Amino acid sequence: MKENDTTLPVNEDDQQVRLPISATTPDGVFVAPLGGGLVSLSANALPGELPALLISRLQREAHRRRLAVVQGNVFADPALGLDNAPAEFPVSFLSRHDTPPNALHGARVLALPHGSFDRINLPTGIPVGAHWETPSARYLLLGALTPADTTASLASQSADVWRDLRSILLSQGFALTDIVRTWFFNHRILEWYDDFNRVRTAFFNENNIFGTLVPASTGVGASNPHNAALSLDALAIAPKRDTATTAIAVPSPLQCPANDYKSAFSRAVEVNDTTGRHLLISGTASIELNGTTAHKDDLDAQIKLSLRVVGAILNSRNMDWGNVSRGILYFPKIEWMSRFEPCRAALGLPALPVIFAHCDICRDDLLFEIELDAFQPHK
Repeated sequence: MKENDTTLPVNEDDQQVRLPISATTPDGVFVAPLGGGLVSLSANALPGELPALLISRLQREAHRRRLAVVQGNVFADPALGLDNAPAEFPVSFLSRHDTPPNALHGARVLALPHGSFDRINLPTGIPVGAHWETPSARYLLLGALTPADTTASLASQSADVWRDLRSILLSQGFALTDIVRTWFFNHRILEWYDDFNRVRTAFFNENNIFGTLVPASTGVGASNPHNAALSLDALAIAPKRDTATTAIAVPSPLQCPANDYKSAFSRAVEVNDTTGRHLLISGTASIELNGTTAHKDDLDAQIKLSLRVVGAILNSRNMDWGNVSRGILYFPKIEWMSRFEPCRAALGLPALPVIFAHCDICRDDLLFEIELDAFQPHK
């Protein structure tokens, strides 16, 4: 993984030094830039590591770089989130409904320079994200949003989350059309994905999302500590007037638009701001150009096709695998996770900064999904 020239101040033995921002630390944390000043820190769990220690490992590296964590995801037995979630920023503990007790796979957090942002809390005091500004845009990052009434129908809970998202956006001076990326972690997604898509499409129609920018998105099957139907993360960006910040949908050269099979998201979105170009690639699986599943029952072939699809999106934006800042690998079966590295190596790809997650994919014949972010700083 190539390093870029961007550096951040780090305190080493009470002296200020500077380290490359894109780097793997000695204790296995991969640090890399994203747009708008965000920094990604991600790591897979070490043998025997507890969730609190994994989160602390990421926070410690953020602190070394004078950063504060503003949002996170831990892919682990959701029950672990009841006792291990930090109080100051939103963290979602997520995994497939049948993940073994105490299982822990990986985590990622997003961070910003100390003093550069305002934290956002619900009236109950629960943290839900952060708001910050750059010279060219305003940013809002939200995490771990769940419906208040977890006894309602699955579709009703989904609609409630959308309404809550809209309410928070409006309270912070953002519009729904400012959303560039969403992440949905749906409990037993295979049982109600059609209903989820109907709710999302209706919400997009109601709020004119299709007339502007359809966000990039991930939608996978994962339970949460609250027994809610779903958990939502979102990123919104509002360019300031007369600035060069832009957000555009990016098509996939090897796949049809997701809306062709009634799933309302863009394959990728690229944000170009004063720091560089941030490419947010949606959850990507083994889907043919016509929208059907490719390579049914062949895990290795599905992994390889998914990587080729992502590679084509990167290349279409004049990026390559060396620009990748972070990625998440979703597997419905834990024992399948060991197949990723041989498939990556067989394609001749470099080692990638990815973490593993035990989650269902949105079709029962899809065996693997990958999402990632890439960043190209302006020269």
